[in-house]
Amino acid sequence: MAKKKSPFRRALEAAVLERHCAHHPMTQKWVKGELGRKALMGWAVEHYHWINGFLATNFMICAKAPRDVVAHELENFVEEADDKRPHIEIVLKFAKANGANLDKVRKGRGLPTTRSWRNWLINCANHEHWIAAVAALRIGTESQSPLLYSTVLPALRKHYKFKEDDIEHFWLHVEADTDHGDAGFEILERHCKTRELKDMAVAFARESAQMRWFYFDGIHLHYEMGYPLITDRNRF
Repeated sequence: MAKKKSPFRRALEAAVLERHCAHHPMTQKWVKGELGRKALMGWAVEHYHWINGFLATNFMICAKAPRDVVAHELENFVEEADDKRPHIEIVLKFAKANGANLDKVRKGRGLPTTRSWRNWLINCANHEHWIAAVAALRIGTESQSPLLYSTVLPALRKHYKFKEDDIEHFWLHVEADTDHGDAGFEILERHCKTRELKDMAVAFARESAQMRWFYFDGIHLHYEMGYPLITDRNRF
């Protein structure tokens, strides 16, 4: 029998669902097989630029969080940065499968919308209360992955007919980010003992989801709709 969710957890989940990227217009086109390959490439390119240089946030949280949170953040870092299977390289496989020049990608900076979201998350980890950072990173962002990726996986297989190795990022993170997201909820439920801390967590989870939606807006506009968010066409 499934454990009954607390009102606090339901509030966190509801805040994310207000702007969950599984429901974004770009995702809905993706599910139907109507999203162009350039946009699929763009999703992978921008995901790379979001993650690249971002893993330091784990240590920013560790610097001010309790020991149980430190253990979770270090576990998260080790998994993401595994030398034998770095997750950042896995997403580049999907970029390459959609025509990306990986040397060009690695030299790029990403869209302004991508940099805005990434910098906002880094600022949360570096300058806000660790509870705000966990809510932003683990709930507002990471907890979205299982629903988002399980939503698009059937289309990647049926409509786009990718090889399983090329879409490893998606099926890998359906499971991995379920575990990470659940741990994030458990951490917040364990440590948010006051109304003030609970309200802070919900607010940062909500804003993080809104920022990720904005990041999806940028990908959709630039790569699918042809609106140039960057004017140097030689850069990703």
